[in-house]
Amino acid sequence: MSIKKKATKGSIWISLTRTGINLTDFFVYAYLARILTLEEFGLAGFCFLFVEFANTLVNAGVNQNLVQREKWETKYAASTMTFVFLMGLTVSGALLVVGAPIAYYTYSELAAYVIASLAPITLITSLQVVVTGKLLREFENKKMGLAKLTASVFSALIIIILAEIGYGIWALIFGKLANNAFQYLFLLYVSKYKPSFNINKDDFKELITFCLPLFWMVVLRFLGKKASNLLTGIALGPVSFALLAAAHKGGDVINQVTTSSINSMIVPSFSRVGRDSDIGGLFIKLVTIASTIITPIFMGLAAIADPFVVIAFGEKFEQSATYMAISAFSIFPLVVANFIPNLLISQAKTKDAFNIVLVNIFCNVIIASCTIWFGITVMLYSLVIGNFLATPIRLAILRKHIYIDIKKLFYSLIPSFLSALGMFTIVALLKSSFEDYFGAQLLILFASILVGLAAYVTISFIFFFTHTVRQLKELQSMFFKGKRPAIPPSA
Repeated sequence: MSIKKKATKGSIWISLTRTGINLTDFFVYAYLARILTLEEFGLAGFCFLFVEFANTLVNAGVNQNLVQREKWETKYAASTMTFVFLMGLTVSGALLVVGAPIAYYTYSELAAYVIASLAPITLITSLQVVVTGKLLREFENKKMGLAKLTASVFSALIIIILAEIGYGIWALIFGKLANNAFQYLFLLYVSKYKPSFNINKDDFKELITFCLPLFWMVVLRFLGKKASNLLTGIALGPVSFALLAAAHKGGDVINQVTTSSINSMIVPSFSRVGRDSDIGGLFIKLVTIASTIITPIFMGLAAIADPFVVIAFGEKFEQSATYMAISAFSIFPLVVANFIPNLLISQAKTKDAFNIVLVNIFCNVIIASCTIWFGITVMLYSLVIGNFLATPIRLAILRKHIYIDIKKLFYSLIPSFLSALGMFTIVALLKSSFEDYFGAQLLILFASILVGLAAYVTISFIFFFTHTVRQLKELQSMFFKGKRPAIPPSA
């Protein structure tokens, strides 16, 4: 099977299993949003941010290092296991010794207990790194995804059962711990990998050399991605944090299923492309197909934000709909920007991948920290504008190593962008009519989705027929066996 087929198949399985995982997670999230107070809900989410940050530290670049190596070496894998375990032990200890006391004195006693209880998750996560690296290297995305999905379902049941018998916020804590423990056990089972430890100074040096730029990159990427949530929690408190987190939840689920699934296959696939291949042209094809799928989903989410938020989280989260609609417009610059760092990593250009993240930091952390004081709405509008303005800088950094035909990239994205905007406009105009006619929020939601889907397809075929047919043929060549007509260079 060709690398293209393996990457496509891997992306499909990652997307399918992540869909299951995220739907399960979303159901639990919506359930807890209704039974917990806004303050409890916001506090739990705020504490999870710090644990999520800790998890990124132990996984920074290690998977990419294992995937891009020419051969799998058992001793090197054992050295990697030792390296990440020591990292996990250090970071977990920091959460207990530093994080919990800070939470106690700056937030509340409950926040300190929550962070301390979640600290073991980082240690368990460190044990998973080598196992998932092996599965990714072997394109065993199906096995990995099913293992994580099974763990997610089990932990969801635990959370719901504990919440029903009155454990409140602690139901979520116990469920998260169980989820990570189950994940590790199931991943070991499907990978047939026997964990072992080894100390080798040369291996450690290689890991540090490769991972150090990526370490700072993932740290800054996390801060950039979560800057608005983090600053909202610090400046405005847990209630505002809960409202913004709910607004981002829909986009996060979509990103996990689509963007993250594609991104996870960029390093293993592009790193094995021949040196004579047109990497820039392949990247444009990737971005064009991704935009055709992802952009209308985000614009659809923006259009249906009002009924969606009320149905999913309840009326107390009604303000989140406005935040969700504004945030969705960032997809236009980000549908290109999200894939650039991993493309550079696949070519071993980790320094400039880091520079891309610095640009993202400026767009998110600096802008958010300057505008949060004027309210969440002003901050979100500023972030969208900042991401548009940063796009030329990101592309300039990429073009230092990989030639990208900017004109070709721009024209390849116009059809999906204009079709998605047209769909958004049509649904937004008709939604008030749906409210008068149907009344029930669920019926309004279904009617808006159907109209949006029909509008996107209609606009795509009427105004961009040739481009749309070309994309369908490309998708067909990726998903089905047999030879298909090649896409012309102008695609």
